[in-house]
Formats: sequence, structure tokens, C-alpha cells
Amino acid sequence: MVADVILGVTIDTKMWIAELKIKNSDFIYVVDYEYFGEPVVRDKVVYISTIDAKKQLTKFSSINFYKSMYGYPGMSGKMSSLYKKRS
Repeated sequence: MVADVILGVTIDTKMWIAELKIKNSDFIYVVDYEYFGEPVVRDKVVYISTIDAKKQLTKFSSINFYKSMYGYPGMSGKMSSLYKKRS
């Protein structure tokens, strides 16, 4: 069995869920780092805490992880909006 795990609830979480449903994923989990209650199932997606993720995901033979990678201005060492070239 393969689990598809989205790490964190971010702006891209809905996009990942939609993409995985198109691919007919059977087991979609969203790890919510700010939630510590019991797992919640909404629209065939399981929202779980980090503690429950450790317990529930051990039953899968393979796990695919999905996470958003963000780039912000200034990550290259210079914030282009604030950096001026010297003439």
C-alpha cells in the first residue's frame, strides 16, 4: 500500500489534494503541524497530527511526501527591490 502525505497545511495543500485525487490516490494524508487532536477525515483526506502520523504511516510499504518549496525575494543574497548597483 502507498500513502501520499502532504507535509503541512499551506497555500498549496488544496492543489496537492486535487492533483492526488486526479491520480486516484487511495490514501491521502495531510500532516498538520499545529493540530494535536484525533485524526479527522474530510472528503476522503485524513488530516493528522505529527504524533498520529508516526503511528498510522508505519502500516504502508511506501510513502510519497509532498511539500511546497517557496522562494522569497532576497534568497539570492540581495533583495532586488532594495539593492542598487553602483554606477
